[in-house]
Amino acid sequence: MLFRRPAPERAAAAPLSLVVSGALVVAPASSATDAASLAVPFDLAPLLDAFGQVLSAYAQGSFDLPDVSSSDTGAELEKWRRHTVLGIPLTQSGGFPSLSASQRDYGGAALALTDHRRREKRYVESALSDLRDALWACVERVHAVAQADVQADVATSVQVARVHTAIRGIETRDVKDEVLNAISAIMEISRSRRDTQQVAFGMLAERIDQLGSQLEDARRESETDTLTGLGNRKRFERAAQRAIQIHTLSRSPLSLVLVDLDFLKPINDGYGHSAGDATLHAVAGSLAKVFLRESDVICRIGGDEFAVVLANTDVRVASRLADRVVYQVSLTRAPFATPADAAADAAADTPVGTTAPVLSASVGYAAYADGEGMAAWLARADAALYRAKKEGRGRAIGG
Repeated sequence: MLFRRPAPERAAAAPLSLVVSGALVVAPASSATDAASLAVPFDLAPLLDAFGQVLSAYAQGSFDLPDVSSSDTGAELEKWRRHTVLGIPLTQSGGFPSLSASQRDYGGAALALTDHRRREKRYVESALSDLRDALWACVERVHAVAQADVQADVATSVQVARVHTAIRGIETRDVKDEVLNAISAIMEISRSRRDTQQVAFGMLAERIDQLGSQLEDARRESETDTLTGLGNRKRFERAAQRAIQIHTLSRSPLSLVLVDLDFLKPINDGYGHSAGDATLHAVAGSLAKVFLRESDVICRIGGDEFAVVLANTDVRVASRLADRVVYQVSLTRAPFATPADAAADAAADTPVGTTAPVLSASVGYAAYADGEGMAAWLARADAALYRAKKEGRGRAIGG
């Protein structure tokens, strides 16, 4: 449950008070000077809203650390956000606010956020150090192989020189013995070089494999939307381009679905950006209920716009899935409630959040046409989405 920003005239009606989360908190004055300084109303709601957004952003963008999981970190920071912004006690998991501004532990919230950032910093520095060590290990292995080659070439040159010396001699038997000995020595040098290189390359392959895993994790993280956990724009473009390349080889059907959430701006303006973030997260969950295959690539490509790349999917199946998205999103309640919503729920004896706004989404879809580029394919689906918006929203149209 998020606070509404108080109306300006409400703040002006309390010259010696602070407006926090829609409630008036009287601030005591220790002297006439203090009272005079408090005569100007000061609205803390935008400040608390901004602080709550900072905590929410860090909670959503956290990642696993050796000693704590990202989910635990997110839950901890979310607890502090609810405490500082909404006034919910730290020992309370839900319900209505019960703490005034003076009773909230803002210092504890700052300390928790600072501690989290320090642990992340130590982890990132350690990971970068490991990455540098792996790269240097590669350099060292290559250097060792190069040195072994130089030493082998020197030994080979010595043996060849001995053969030349023997050939220039008079005794035929000496020549024969020297040639045989030189050949044996060269074969031993070659075998030793081969064994040395095999060991060195084996160690190098092991380190490269470790480095590849680290880089793959980094790549996956760079292609993930931190708010929803879906792919981001970079992930979408890579997946769409690869899907087109596979289609060119296999001629299997390929479709694209674009989803745009209707009326997100009024939610952000009326309930705060934390409510808008929670709404986007809920819509991401709705999409995951529709697109169930592992090959379905779901991404958030804009503020309130999502894209899904569907391999082996023709336009008829894409149409059914698009209609199902509209229906599934319509079943989703906005995952927040205002004090007025909560009061209405209590009066009607319904679960908290029942009166929260019902969500809707407009959807455009298009099957890939042979020979067109990704930009043209995306433009057709986007044009269909625009028509769905223009014709009343909350519907799916093909392009």
